[in-house]
Amino acid sequence: MAAATYEWDAISQSIITAMAPAVAAVDQFSFIGESTHFVKTPEIDAQLLPTATSLGMDVMLFKYTISLFLVYPLALTLYYLPGKSVKHLFSFVVGFLMVQWIFGPDWIHTFITSLLTYILTRVIPGKSMPVLVFVIVMGYMVLAHGYKMYTSYLSGIFDFTGTQMVLTMKLTSYAWNIYDGIHDRKKVFAENADPKDRALASRRKFAITKYPSIVEFFGYIYCFTCILAGPAFEYADYAASIDDSAFIVPDAGKKDGEKAKGVVKRPLTLVAGLTRLLMGVVCMVLYLKITPIYKLTTLYDKEFIASHSFVERVVHLLLAMFGERQKYYFAWKVAEGASIMAGFGFEGYTTDASKTPGFTGVENIDIIGFETATNIATATRVWNKRTQGWLERYTYQRTNRSLYITYLISALWHGLYPGFFCVFLSMPLVTEVERLIRAKINPLFIPTYDAKDPKSYPNTPLGYIYKFFCWIGSILTMNYVAQTFSMGSLERSLGALGSLYYCGHVAFAVSYVVLSLFPSPKHKKTDKAKAQ
Repeated sequence: MAAATYEWDAISQSIITAMAPAVAAVDQFSFIGESTHFVKTPEIDAQLLPTATSLGMDVMLFKYTISLFLVYPLALTLYYLPGKSVKHLFSFVVGFLMVQWIFGPDWIHTFITSLLTYILTRVIPGKSMPVLVFVIVMGYMVLAHGYKMYTSYLSGIFDFTGTQMVLTMKLTSYAWNIYDGIHDRKKVFAENADPKDRALASRRKFAITKYPSIVEFFGYIYCFTCILAGPAFEYADYAASIDDSAFIVPDAGKKDGEKAKGVVKRPLTLVAGLTRLLMGVVCMVLYLKITPIYKLTTLYDKEFIASHSFVERVVHLLLAMFGERQKYYFAWKVAEGASIMAGFGFEGYTTDASKTPGFTGVENIDIIGFETATNIATATRVWNKRTQGWLERYTYQRTNRSLYITYLISALWHGLYPGFFCVFLSMPLVTEVERLIRAKINPLFIPTYDAKDPKSYPNTPLGYIYKFFCWIGSILTMNYVAQTFSMGSLERSLGALGSLYYCGHVAFAVSYVVLSLFPSPKHKKTDKAKAQ
C-alpha cells in the first residue's frame, strides 16, 4: 500500500512538473493584473505585518479576515442608501476596491471571468449559452486550482481562489437564470406547468426576465458582503433586496408570494446581523482552543497511530473534525451577518400574521442542524447550503439528476488535491446505502414516519433509540469520509483512512450488498386500496 501511495504521489508531482510550460505562458500575462492594480497601501501593509505574523498569517489572509468585519458598517450603509441605482454602484465600487486591496494583481481573475460572462450572456443565443459559460468559468476555476498547486503545493498559502469559487457559483447561476427567463421563457412560465414540479418552480423563482445593466450586474457580482466567503445567493434575491421588492407586505386577499404595490415594510437588520457576528466569533474561539490540542495532522502520524488504540484514534478524529469545522462556521456566520445587515436573505412577508420572517435566504450553515443530523442527506443539505443549492439547481437538475457528475463537479470546484476526490467520490456510495436504509430498514423501526413530514416521526421509546443510533452512525460516517478534505495529498489521505483500516469504506460496501439483497418490507394496503 505504501508503494502504491508513493506511486500516486509521484504521478501527481509529475503532472505538476509537466504544467511548467503552461504556467510560464500564463505568467507572461501577469502584467495585466499588475498594470490594473491601483489600490496599493504599502504603509498600511507594513503596519499590519507584525500582527499578522504573530497570528501565523500572511498579510493577504490578515486583510481578508479583518475585511470580514470591516464590511459590517458598510453593509448597514448600503441598506439605508436611497435609490437602487446608488445601491448597485455602491455595492460594486466597495467590492471592487476591497478585492483590489486584498488580492493585489490577482484581482484581475475576478474581472476577466465576470466581464466574459456578461458578454457571453448577451451575445450567445439558446441553450448553448449557459453550458458554454459553465464550461468556461468552471474551466477557469480548475486552471486556477492547478496553478495554485504548481506554485504552492500543499503549502496552505492563502490566495484568490476562495473568492473565485464564490464567483464561479454566481456567474454560472446567472447564466442559467438568463437562459430560463429570456431564452426558455415559454417553458419556464408555461400556464399549464405542473405545480408539483419543484425543479421548474425553482427555475421560475430565480429566472432573470430582463438583462441587467452592467452596473447592476457588477453590483451583484462584486457585492462586498458576500464576495469573500459567500453566501453566493441568486441575482433575483439580490435585486429584490436592492429595489425593496423583497420587503413588500402582501394584501390580506393575496396569496403568499404575490406582490402588493407600494406597501413596503423594511425589517430591522442590525440585531439579526450582529447575532450572526457573535456566533462567528464564538466559533473562532472554539477553533483556536480545540485545534492546537486535537490536530488533523495527527490522524496520519505514524507515531500517534502506533501508540493509540483504534477507539482513541476514532475519538481524536471526531474532536479534530469538530474543531476544524469551526473555522468554516466562523467565516460563514460572519459573512452571513454582513449580508443580513445589508438586507439580503429576507424570507418575505406572508398573510399569516403568526409567522415572523427571518433571513434564512443567506444562511450558509445550520450549525445545530448539522451537528444533530440523523442522516447524511440532512447533514449535506444544511452544510454549505448555498453551494448545495447551486449544485442541485445547476448541475444535478441540468444533467438528468446524475449524482456522479454532481459530486465530480463539486470535487473539481473545491480543488484538485486527491483529498477532495476521496471525499466526493465516496459520497455516491454513502448516498446509495442511505437510500436503501430509508427504504428497507426505516419501515421496520419507524413505519409511520414520512420523510417529507418531520412531524410524523413517532414519539416512542423505540423511535428515540433508533434516532440516537442513526445520529451516531451519521456522525461517524460524515467525519470518517470528510477527514481527507483537509489532508490534501493522497499519501496523507490514505494514511488517515488506513489508520482506521478503511473501516468506513468496508462498511459502506458490505452494507450496500447486504441491503440490496434484503427484501423490501410489505406495505399494508390502505382502506382505499382495499375498496378498489
